Amino acid sequence: MSRTIVSTVGTSLLTNGTEPALLPLLRRTANHRARDLDPAEKEQLDRLVATRRERLARAGIPEARRASAELNGLLAIPEVLERDAFTADDLHLLIATDTYQGQSAAEIVRDWIRARDGNAEILQVRDLRTDELASFRTALSDLTLRLLEWTQGQRVLLNLTGGFKSVNAFLQSLAMLQGWESVFLFENARELLRIPRLPVRWDAAEAIGPHLPLLRRLDVVGSLPVGEVAGVPESLIFADAHEACLSAWGTALLEQVRARACRERLQPPAVPELVFSERFEREAGRLGKDDLAKLNRQLDALARWVARDDRPNPASLDVKKLAKPVDGSTHQVDAWTGTGKRLFGRFEDGKFVIDRLGDHL
Repeated sequence: MSRTIVSTVGTSLLTNGTEPALLPLLRRTANHRARDLDPAEKEQLDRLVATRRERLARAGIPEARRASAELNGLLAIPEVLERDAFTADDLHLLIATDTYQGQSAAEIVRDWIRARDGNAEILQVRDLRTDELASFRTALSDLTLRLLEWTQGQRVLLNLTGGFKSVNAFLQSLAMLQGWESVFLFENARELLRIPRLPVRWDAAEAIGPHLPLLRRLDVVGSLPVGEVAGVPESLIFADAHEACLSAWGTALLEQVRARACRERLQPPAVPELVFSERFEREAGRLGKDDLAKLNRQLDALARWVARDDRPNPASLDVKKLAKPVDGSTHQVDAWTGTGKRLFGRFEDGKFVIDRLGDHL
């Protein structure tokens, strides 16, 4: 089984050994995105980033470990340490903050790994910054979902040597929930601290209980009035005085339950604005488990398009209005990627009715 090594990325590449005169700039702009920087700040940071990129590109293993906390942890993993090299069999997934400094540092680490035949990608999550609590909470939920998508079916090793304490603390808890192994290297230490997979299995279905339909709806629409989530365990949601959204734990547990349920049967519409015809339900009931799981995922994406004012319509969904109605249907939607199957439907009394599952017109 292939392995994904997830590393949180901080800014040690930029701060280690930096001249004292630049440290106030780095601290002041730590949570800034590129558009938040004034021209003078951007110019100074660009020079620093270019210098660190060039220096690391020339660095060998010892120098790289001193320069970057993330690489220090990665290069202490026994399988890597024995070879002094990476392997394309491992995917290095680098979690970067939504900041100019965080993205820059992650790009330098990614390029250093790739230059040594490693396979590395950056996972950047919108609003993953620590200057605004509400946005940070939302970003953690998004990070959870995207991590679970990236690592599905993979062995996962979590490298927490770099990054930021607030993100690392959350990911360590997620690792316990998902049964991932974690590693950490204390500064100036030579051996990794390994936190093994715990022999614990969380019963996500029991934790969510009767709240599954509401949590699916909450996942689709994004937020609901706080009064509509009364009785939902606090650990599953984030709520202020007016609105509630899924918490990171709610997202993780919902994803576990949904992954199983989507293979078992056609799931009910996630929102009341989406309706299934009897014909469509019969056609979906004849699908194999793999195709049924893909279809259920797509139906939740369609529910977002139906229920949200901004009508999110990614290329993988591709809702299109037909030039002329076909058997009463006015729209077609990709049933799932990699197939010619389409969903055909129409609007009726303010709701979108899926009439049938068929071939591309």
